[in-house]
Amino acid sequence: MKQSTKFIIGSVVFIFLFSVVAFKLQDNSLLLNATTLHEKLVQTTNDFKGLSIVNHLLLFLIISGGVFWKKGRDILFALFMIHLSIGVFISAFKHNIPSNYFYFPVVAGLIGYAVKTQKIRFDFNTLSLQDRIIGSIALSGGFYYLALVESPIWINALIYSPVGVVNCPTMLALCGFLILNSEQGNRSRLLEYFVIFGALFFGGLGLLTMYVYYDIILVAVALYMTWRLWKESYNSPKSSIYKLAQKQ
Repeated sequence: MKQSTKFIIGSVVFIFLFSVVAFKLQDNSLLLNATTLHEKLVQTTNDFKGLSIVNHLLLFLIISGGVFWKKGRDILFALFMIHLSIGVFISAFKHNIPSNYFYFPVVAGLIGYAVKTQKIRFDFNTLSLQDRIIGSIALSGGFYYLALVESPIWINALIYSPVGVVNCPTMLALCGFLILNSEQGNRSRLLEYFVIFGALFFGGLGLLTMYVYYDIILVAVALYMTWRLWKESYNSPKSSIYKLAQKQ
């Protein structure tokens, strides 16, 4: 099946699923709707402040360690990504957020498999300036998520933004790390598309049903990742478009 056909089928399935879920969340007669889901996310954020603070401290330590210990950078960053994913999975059980305890264990497994198959590498010298900037913005946005926390939001988001606790800020951080993955042309496409799917799904629901406008950053980052994957696939020697261009 051609890449374009897979993309079209995947897009149709995603739009259908997203539309069904978004429509259902607007039904206030259901136990789980946009209002109650937002309340669950706020409650989870407040109940796991300690974990959020630990994750912020870990980010500082791991980024610092990665800068000075280049040989261990790949495994440090990947393990931290897995740690964040597992954190969301565990936190979801407190207030019963089904999507989080089904989705994030798969993400953790895919990250682990990408490490095993050497499809994650963080060599910043080989990254484009564009990737470095957008990846850094996404990563920072996850750890400074201006929603769900108590007032004053601008200060509290810096202290306990719920990354590694609830979905959207965690997805932003994961997207940031994946954009900083320097394995151009050798990325785990399954991992990247799965994360893109989750980012668009969670970010879209937050933006359109719960009116968390900060999630527009998550949606934009996911679209950038999609564009980058398509650009790499068209420039690949295996691509039919690339072969046609070479003949001309």
